Amino acid sequence: MGCDKIVKAITTGVFHVPVDNQAPDSNDMINIYFKNPSSKTLKANFVVEFSAPGVPAGVQNPEISSPAFGNWTVNVLPQHTLLIVVTGPSSPPAFGTWRFTFWGDIDRNEKKNKLSVEVIAGRIFGSGPDLAFNNAGATFPHALFVDAEIEKTGPSIPVPPGGIISV
Repeated sequence: MGCDKIVKAITTGVFHVPVDNQAPDSNDMINIYFKNPSSKTLKANFVVEFSAPGVPAGVQNPEISSPAFGNWTVNVLPQHTLLIVVTGPSSPPAFGTWRFTFWGDIDRNEKKNKLSVEVIAGRIFGSGPDLAFNNAGATFPHALFVDAEIEKTGPSIPVPPGGIISV
């Protein structure tokens, strides 16, 4: 079995996705875009953390991690982009407080042999998965990520077929 260990990672930090984007449009989903500029398949691991909205000020809010134990993993083919869609249990599905943390063939400085990542919350376009509107306050291009160290626990779980994660 794998042992727990501290790994270098990058993170969005904690951010809040409000109900409305550009009224009357709600924030339906969060998209994660991975881009591989290299000539080889690259791998990223990540964890999604979520806290539900509506908790009064001064009251501590429990956090949900996805997956519940371990981390998600994706492989991105050379010269390809991969989209992963994330939805939460709130209404609308992106409403709440989030944090995304990534490690593997990825770091804060975009390099030719590393993955780039972007996290964007917004309003779904048609039946999706593209966004009609993004929420400027919940858009994290690669350059806005910060360095982090996290304790990696549990197994690496491939993202479900279809690329949709429900927290």
